[in-house]
Amino acid sequence: MTLETLIPLYGGFSLARAEGTIFVRGAIPGEVVEADIVEKKKDYSIAEVQKIIRSSEDRVQPDCDVFGVCGGCQYQYIRYQKQIKIKEDILLDCLRRIGKIEIHLDASLYDRPWFYRKRAQFKVDREGRVGFYRPMSHRVVEFSSCKLLCNELNNLLLKLKSVALPDGIREIHAFSGDTVILDIKGHDIQESQLEPFMKLSNVGGVCLNGKPVSGDSRICLMLDDIFYFVSAGAFFQSNWRLNQRLVKFVQDYIKNISPERVLDLYAGGGNFSLPLSKVVAEVIAAEENPVSFQDALYNIEFNDIKNVRFKNKRVESLVVKKAIDVVITDPPRVGMTKDALRKLLDLSPQWIIYVSCNPSTLARDLGRLSEHYQIESVRLVDMFAQTYHIESVSILKRREGN
Repeated sequence: MTLETLIPLYGGFSLARAEGTIFVRGAIPGEVVEADIVEKKKDYSIAEVQKIIRSSEDRVQPDCDVFGVCGGCQYQYIRYQKQIKIKEDILLDCLRRIGKIEIHLDASLYDRPWFYRKRAQFKVDREGRVGFYRPMSHRVVEFSSCKLLCNELNNLLLKLKSVALPDGIREIHAFSGDTVILDIKGHDIQESQLEPFMKLSNVGGVCLNGKPVSGDSRICLMLDDIFYFVSAGAFFQSNWRLNQRLVKFVQDYIKNISPERVLDLYAGGGNFSLPLSKVVAEVIAAEENPVSFQDALYNIEFNDIKNVRFKNKRVESLVVKKAIDVVITDPPRVGMTKDALRKLLDLSPQWIIYVSCNPSTLARDLGRLSEHYQIESVRLVDMFAQTYHIESVSILKRREGN
């Protein structure tokens, strides 16, 4: 069928209307395309582009041999500045439609659109092929290199192809910092079978299902002049260059408003907490994951930081007896639970800085907070160039009388 696409949608789709609502994969808003329906849902259908009839000036040739076959990227056919605009439009639409919030976005934060990822999850099939999954599939796509991965991980991928992989391996998680660490995921694997991985020239440590087996168990990344250690299996922002810019943005903002005490929720290994130790009197941080919590304690001790205190607690069960001036919250994709939001409102900080990786749950949470807080700023942070994923940072200030 012939379709004209109208507006961008989250998930790598564009909206079209023809005998109902159609989510079109592979089109840029404003294009006219020939597309086939590949799936029918209750309220809409999904279509895939077969032919471009009227092309957007922002369409470019994908710079990858397996684009469209591999599930790692969705936007490679779109000029990068247009990718930013599409994500800004989706973020604004979510804020309006879900949160009932009308706002102009501040200038987006972004960095280089290629070779930025410092962690990867390579999939392994039963024939020993290593790569990424096809979209909506468990079939592995092989490739010689990935244009999103940093050079160290692409070099690792080449070396992995020369290793005879033991049966039972299903994933190889790779983390790149001062060295490369592998976390081998699978079942019925003996530690002795991992010796070929230990001999790879650029691998500094090997783990099995999160348990250290040989060499280093943490990588080190730099946060300004802070040494930031991350264990295999712990979360950290894969786009580290842009993460450094985001952390500096938050640090500069907090330095400017001069609070005394900051609370950092979903704090990881101290991504925000450690740099903020330089500009405030005290930081209290909460992290539920025990691996990240141990990383945080290690980071505090290694960097000799005295004014950051970590608690291994869920946000919902956190008890803070001191007055809090600023709360930083960086929740997972599901956003903040109602109990977590209630905890946040009970703390009643003057400012909230909300870092989000999901525009829908962000809009929901900001809508719930807006009765008590004025939304001062929202901006896109494009952590995942060439993909549909949307990260953002919002700043809220408590309303007078609240």
